[in-house]
Amino acid sequence: MKKLLASTALALGALVAVTVPALAERTLRLSVQVAVNHPVGANTVTFKDELEKISNGAMKVEIYDAAQLYKGSEIPQAVGSGAIDLGVVLVDEYAGTIPAAGLFSVAFMFPTYEVLAKAADPSSAVRQKIDEMIRQTGTRVLWWQDYGPVQLLSNGTAIVSPADMKGKKVRALGKPSGDFIEAVGGVPVKISGSEQFLAYQRGTVDIGMTGVTAMKSRKIYEVMDHVTITNHALAEFLVVINDKLWDSLSDQEREWLTAAARVAEMDMRNKTKDDHMAAEKFLREETKTTVVTLTPEQVQAWQKAAEPAVDAYIKAAGPVGQELVDAVRALY
Repeated sequence: MKKLLASTALALGALVAVTVPALAERTLRLSVQVAVNHPVGANTVTFKDELEKISNGAMKVEIYDAAQLYKGSEIPQAVGSGAIDLGVVLVDEYAGTIPAAGLFSVAFMFPTYEVLAKAADPSSAVRQKIDEMIRQTGTRVLWWQDYGPVQLLSNGTAIVSPADMKGKKVRALGKPSGDFIEAVGGVPVKISGSEQFLAYQRGTVDIGMTGVTAMKSRKIYEVMDHVTITNHALAEFLVVINDKLWDSLSDQEREWLTAAARVAEMDMRNKTKDDHMAAEKFLREETKTTVVTLTPEQVQAWQKAAEPAVDAYIKAAGPVGQELVDAVRALY
């Protein structure tokens, strides 16, 4: 009997040894530079909840928000090296090494939400080309976060014409926005999203760039009292995963991640326009911010002044840049 019990115990032990790894949870660490009450941060919570639900808890996500671990500019290196599993990064952060990745910040390239949605759809040749190039960095795009249009911020007086930018220090999100600033006579200064408030408060730059939802969530209206609705660029964030980690996952885990990512992406893209309009209404009605809307003639003046920035993008990105610009314009 003792021998039987012993052999049974050994058999059970062997069974546990075989089955436990298959049942073990996988926890992924995700770094985001904004708080989880910010639309970008909240979207990572949507992803976390969906992934944990569809995997029945087999996959979990730990979110490190408010740049606890890394600033946005540090994410490509951190994820590419495996220091963190996933991270949120503005697509512009890749433009320094992959110039074509800066397409979505080329001034006045995307005239409507409809054109943006078509270009950024997972099935779009534009997006697939950019995703493919980003994999060269050791990171893989899991999903895109549509944060909406970028506006110009100022203090004291509104920015209404390209001449108002001349000689001014202006926040740049990356190379494409820097090219735009230079095209209209300004001086680009690279400032991350989490550093904006202090940069504006201290006068590090004279003119800001961000979306109205960020003005609301980061309380930037406390340090910048004018916003001009230029819609001149679109802030597209990416959630990227370490490529080697992705390759190490099982087919089932990759299916869960892909499904949860799709839910998160569509949820944010559907909400972005409404969130933008609500934030603009908040700034008009509940703060001292002066919200300026440009006339069609003023917009045309900006578009003409920004043309050198489109040329600079194509020159930096080469043939693939021209290919992407042509593909976007075909969507008009």
